[in-house]
This record gives sequence, structure tokens and C-alpha cells, in this order.
Amino acid sequence: MKKLIFIYIQATLLLLLAVSCRKELSVEATASLTIVNAIPGSGNLVANLNTNYTVSGGYASGIYVKYRTYVPDNHLTIQAKQQPLLIYKTPAVNAQDKPFYQLTLNPTVGEASTLFLFGTLEHPEKLLVTKMPPYHAAADSLFGLRIINLAAAKTPVRIRISGEGTSLSVSNLTYQAVTDYLTVNANIKVGDVLIEIFDQISGVLLKTYTLKDVGTTTQEKNLWRYRNYTLVWGAEDTNSTLVTDPFLIQDF
Repeated sequence: MKKLIFIYIQATLLLLLAVSCRKELSVEATASLTIVNAIPGSGNLVANLNTNYTVSGGYASGIYVKYRTYVPDNHLTIQAKQQPLLIYKTPAVNAQDKPFYQLTLNPTVGEASTLFLFGTLEHPEKLLVTKMPPYHAAADSLFGLRIINLAAAKTPVRIRISGEGTSLSVSNLTYQAVTDYLTVNANIKVGDVLIEIFDQISGVLLKTYTLKDVGTTTQEKNLWRYRNYTLVWGAEDTNSTLVTDPFLIQDF
């Protein structure tokens, strides 16, 4: 009887070991990709990580990326290997539509990238930025903020960020340039944080943008603390008038 019990235990351990090994083998090496649509007038774009573009009932298969809008679905976990990325305009007409953007991704394991789509519908542009967002310790009450200049005017800007415990500035942020992640204070003394965008050459204030309630006391209600964000300066330029506020993308 003892011998049978021993054989049973041994067989169970071998089975568990085999299952464990199979799980380890099946785990895929992955990377992170966030897609940002900053093309005026584009509405929704559809992204596909393969070439099997299909249309059903007027809707294309893939990941929908709305203009000036971040949703968690735009933050993807992808395989860490070479693969195509095809992006189409909507509404979809048929399966023969040509991609609006076409590029090849080749991320490394654990890499974090953001693909910015900008320019115009007639002359689309793209920029892939690979940068691991910083870690913020719970005791520090901070968050990270980077800024990218994708404005149609293509002129350099100066940025000023001010709030309780925060006084930061960025000079000569040129078209398609992106800052490092800047550290912004988010402790309980902080109310709002003000971001001011100036024309680098003339010094004229172009826009202000306010981060609301940065120091909210409870973590459950605090949208900022320990996280990282990207502020996209991608204003539409209509008759030389900047008409659109910046918009915010949550990173990690």
C-alpha cells in the first residue's frame, strides 16, 4: 500500500513538473506599444498587427485609435519580434483599402514604445519613441510628465510647469522633439499644476493647460500620483490661429 502511495505521489509530481515546464515554454516574450492619433480630421484610424485586413458591415477588423483620445485599448502588449503594423483610414470601404501607414516593428523584450501619428490626412507623418517610463516610489508622491511638440505650425516652443513644489521649464522644444519624463510633485499640498506653452521666438503665450487636483489626498481618487503621462502639443493651425488645447496620454 505504501509503495502504491509513493508511486502515486511520484507520478503526480512528474505531472506537475511537466505542466509547469509547458507553461514556461508557452510564455511569450512581450513588449509594450501605445498608439496615439494626433492627425486633425482623421476621426478613427484602424491598426492591424498583421496583414489580414477584413471589413464586415462597414467596420474594419483591428484596433480603433480615435483622434486626440486615449483609451486603454490603445495600449498594446505585443510580441517581442519583427512584425508588421498597418494602419487604415475609416470608414472602411472594402478589404482592398491601402494602409494609411505601414511600418515594421521589431521590439526587444520589455521595451516600451509610443507610436505618434500626426501631420495631415494629405501628408501623414509618424514618430516611434522608445522610452521606459520611470518608477515612482510610494513614499515620494510624484508623477512623471513628458511633452512632445507635434503642432502643425512646426515652430519651437518653450514650456513652463508650475505648482506647489514644482517649478520646471523646457526651452526650444522643436517640431517632433520630446522631452524626458519630468518629475512633478503630487503630495497633499498640491492643488492644480499649470502648464504654459509659449512661442520660443516671440515669447507669446500660446496655450495654458491645467492638471486638476494633483494632490488629491486618497490614492483611490488621485489620477496622477506614481503614474506617467505624455502631453501632446499638436494644435490645429487654422488661418494662423492655434485652436486646439494639448491632450494627455497615460503611459504607465
